[in-house]
Amino acid sequence: MPTILLSDAAAGWLALLALAVPVAIHLWNRRPGRTVPMGSVRWLQAAANRRLRNLRLEQLALLLLRAAIVGLVALALAGPQWQQQRPARPVRGLVLLAPEVLHPEVLPSLRPTLDSLRRRGYELRQFAPNFRPISAAAWQQPDSLALLRPTTGAAPDDYWLRARQAADSFPGRPLRVLSGAALPHFRGARPTLPARLSWQTVTLPDSSTWLAQAGQFSPDSLRLLVGSSQEEGTTFRMVRLARPRSNGPLAVAGLAGLRYQAGNPARLQQDGQPEVVVQTEPLRVVLYADSRHAVAARYLRAALQAVTPGLARPLEIRTVTPAADLSASPDWLLWLSDDPVPAAWLARARQGGHLWQETAAAGVPVATHLHLAGLLPDAAAPVEVLRLDTSRVPASQVVVWQTGAGQPVLLREPAGRGSRYLLRTHLQPAATSLPETAALPTLLLHLLRTESADAPLFAARPAPGERRRLDARQLGAAPWQPVSRLPAQGRRQLPPPVLVDVRAWVVLAALLLFALERGLAYRRSVVSPTLATA
Repeated sequence: MPTILLSDAAAGWLALLALAVPVAIHLWNRRPGRTVPMGSVRWLQAAANRRLRNLRLEQLALLLLRAAIVGLVALALAGPQWQQQRPARPVRGLVLLAPEVLHPEVLPSLRPTLDSLRRRGYELRQFAPNFRPISAAAWQQPDSLALLRPTTGAAPDDYWLRARQAADSFPGRPLRVLSGAALPHFRGARPTLPARLSWQTVTLPDSSTWLAQAGQFSPDSLRLLVGSSQEEGTTFRMVRLARPRSNGPLAVAGLAGLRYQAGNPARLQQDGQPEVVVQTEPLRVVLYADSRHAVAARYLRAALQAVTPGLARPLEIRTVTPAADLSASPDWLLWLSDDPVPAAWLARARQGGHLWQETAAAGVPVATHLHLAGLLPDAAAPVEVLRLDTSRVPASQVVVWQTGAGQPVLLREPAGRGSRYLLRTHLQPAATSLPETAALPTLLLHLLRTESADAPLFAARPAPGERRRLDARQLGAAPWQPVSRLPAQGRRQLPPPVLVDVRAWVVLAALLLFALERGLAYRRSVVSPTLATA
């Protein structure tokens, strides 16, 4: 049913006060009576000026007409709008397809169910920027769908952010996201999503293999670090092979189409993958430790020497003084002292180096373990944390290692082109069991690999080819269901009402009444003198 709304009711109410004006005019301006000849003036003295004592309304029709004009003007000032509710329409559900779902090995098994959903009124769109619709013509052509997939090597899309955008872009519509659960697409904490958005996961190809790093240990040999990612985790293997004398293919299991391109520096190329530069310089590490941190320095040096076989290039470790010459551009700077870090070390970190420090705080006693899920195999021995710096973590720092209770253990902060690491405990048996376990070399190896200049990995972002899956409980997702178990499109939704501004019509009505009022007033002014002279 249509409804009249007022956009500025306060102005209308104030304008209604003007109704007192025509009422006052009518009370004061009474119509003059007829002139009657009198024989004596004394008969008029008893009726001397009774105007104020005998006020009464006259010309009631004209008064009501003028009041109506004032009322219409007040209504126009209040901004009247005519609200009309449109008829309810069926709510069309939306299925958002992630790019990996359009893979030729994945989509055929889902097509029958998606076709049934389309016939039941569901709309298909891409789960990608702009949420472009998938037309019926494109849906029937697999080649067209293949063009919708992102280029290989592109940065993984953030699905948390994309889901939030979808909920805001399609208010009131049921949303069903269909995607994989690969870890690179889910960065940061899970946002709050509306209940009308549900997530369903599909099974993707089991694994992927990519070239992570390449180094030249000697003039006639190469070392290739090959990554392999599955749902259970990511592993690396080292491949050693002879260096080709000229451009040509390289035979490496799992890396089809790998080619060697000679040059300075040499490069390794693979179809659809970013090229990898063959590193010829060693991985340079400088270490300074005062007497208080001598024990931690021994543990660090031993752990670094233990990981040398897992690196694609040689490792060079030097023990230096705070005033050491850093012109050789070391890749890692290990500062084990409570003294301030020298300016030259900080400058090198901003130029692309990576600075490692331990907290200067003694830490508070804790009884917890290092959370190693995704970093070490499940069978790894637990790492105890006995003392920990529990001060507030700045927003600019990212947690790399943490305890099972979520307390930060190792923080990373960007610094120019490099980074700074802060260990919030001490590499001593009294603070943690990490130095006495095999976990320390493995964790350091992961850092050396992910912070290498030629690695497609970073500590805060998984590799594009990584296949580890996010836990279903974090995602809040369910496996892909057959269409028989999905809800039908039976619900109807009222669209937003239509608001029409009727101010012009109100003003027009007021003008018409004003013209009528002027006509009546003129007619009465002509009749009154006639009656007075009768």
